[in-house]
Amino acid sequence: MSLHHRSESAAEIADWASLSALMICLARELAAVPPKAPIWRFPVAGGWLEASMTRPLASGLPPIAALSHQDDRGVHPISPGPALALLTDQLCTDHPMTGPELARRIRASRARITRIVAARLHEPADPLDFLAGEQALIFGHWMHPAPKYLGGISEAEERRLTPDWRGGTQLTALKVQSDLLETGGTAAPADLPAFGPGLLPVHPLSWDRLQRRPEVQALLASGAIRDLGPRGPIWHATSSVRTLWCPESPFMVKVSLPVVITNSERLNKRHELLAGVAMAQHLASLSGRFGALGFVTDPGWATLRLPGQAESGFEVILRDNPYRSPRGGAVVQLAALAAPGVGTRPTLLARLLTGQEARRWFDAYLDVALAPLLRLYDATGIAFEAHQQNVLLALKDGLPVRADLRDNQGFYVVEDRASPALRAIPQLTYPRAEAEAALAYTLLVNQVFGLIHRLDRDGLLPEACAMSALAERLAALAAELPGAGGQLAAAWLRDRVLPAKGNLLTQLGGVDELLLPGETPPAIQVHNPLPERMRARRLSDVA
Repeated sequence: MSLHHRSESAAEIADWASLSALMICLARELAAVPPKAPIWRFPVAGGWLEASMTRPLASGLPPIAALSHQDDRGVHPISPGPALALLTDQLCTDHPMTGPELARRIRASRARITRIVAARLHEPADPLDFLAGEQALIFGHWMHPAPKYLGGISEAEERRLTPDWRGGTQLTALKVQSDLLETGGTAAPADLPAFGPGLLPVHPLSWDRLQRRPEVQALLASGAIRDLGPRGPIWHATSSVRTLWCPESPFMVKVSLPVVITNSERLNKRHELLAGVAMAQHLASLSGRFGALGFVTDPGWATLRLPGQAESGFEVILRDNPYRSPRGGAVVQLAALAAPGVGTRPTLLARLLTGQEARRWFDAYLDVALAPLLRLYDATGIAFEAHQQNVLLALKDGLPVRADLRDNQGFYVVEDRASPALRAIPQLTYPRAEAEAALAYTLLVNQVFGLIHRLDRDGLLPEACAMSALAERLAALAAELPGAGGQLAAAWLRDRVLPAKGNLLTQLGGVDELLLPGETPPAIQVHNPLPERMRARRLSDVA
């Protein structure tokens, strides 16, 4: 259990959460801390910041026993707030061009966490369902230096429109002249509740910003578009902020939102619209072939066409909504299950596993979330970016029985396995090495290791036991799968390091992630504990 769990002070909880996120990024991306080091040491002005760990963990940040600051006056204890300040000051010193902006984002993220935690500490625990999972990421991305940063949105808008505050809103309806309304796929805005032909749904925050643009004002003045105001039922922001869910609608909506969330401004690109429709059609032919694996596809889109602009900012993606009960039913995104609890409260995962045998639950999880993805890749050459936020576990009697995958940005189709139609869509097909690196990071390092970390930190299943179970499952898949999927499983058991995403390096680069060539952020390598588990297994067999 981490130190910030011992406090009921929102400010101290935010300090610990922010410091933990920054330390794991510094250790992995800049400091190259040995995975079994008992003390993590970071240079700061005039000396060192030291974190003494209670025990090693390969899957994430180990439990911290004590923090100390060593300077010319000696070694003395330090609390997490001042420790965070020392590290952010050092970032500014080491990276004078981009460090100050990152430091500002870290402070803004920490302030948001404080406000959200202060509110959540006075609210009852949520049920274990879809809506609760989407609103549970209070501490944000577990390996990002500014995990709850939002830019371009006021605090009042944030409280009304984000999942952190359980935000809900109506969509704004625009009546659009027919030659300006562009659509694609089998789903259309007319399929949404209270929307009809010729109407374009717009997020109210997006519309507030878009209607200030001169070309949009001209269309309003001419009557080519008309603002019909808020329409239909209440929509709830999901964990991505820009995807909205309504139990009454057959589709969710994923909008372009002019808000910077962690590494990028969240705007839908044209190639994503096309990829969503193409993959929805392609995946329909694969349904049921790979076990308990579901796809939440994006079968339609719409936008306002503006001359000379590939994207106008009005792009809206229509995503299937299989979660139609009042709160979405017993399905929870994995990021919520891997998240820390608030203060002294148990985590969602600890609550879910009450009365369950942890190893049995973990085996069921591997059955639905790991094995089918490797089988899919082996048979089709499709690698899915299965990071924690993209995977939803359907539960029955508390056990995972299906994994649903979402996000049309998450497909990596290997070039030599892609049809001409898929190859024609930009940023959908990739060389095999890139696809496998994406799968290794998102599925293994981000998702499975993240869940293993939470199981261990909650005292539910020791990391060594979970890693051994994972190694056994990968060994079985390596023997079972005849092609690239089996070879990849074998490589994960053999390679000393694994690819990962450098969120800290992305921030220090000072560039929006989605504006990088191929939208590919800086890559790092992290220690792979699986070969050690395989060696331990072989020694056990010999003994």
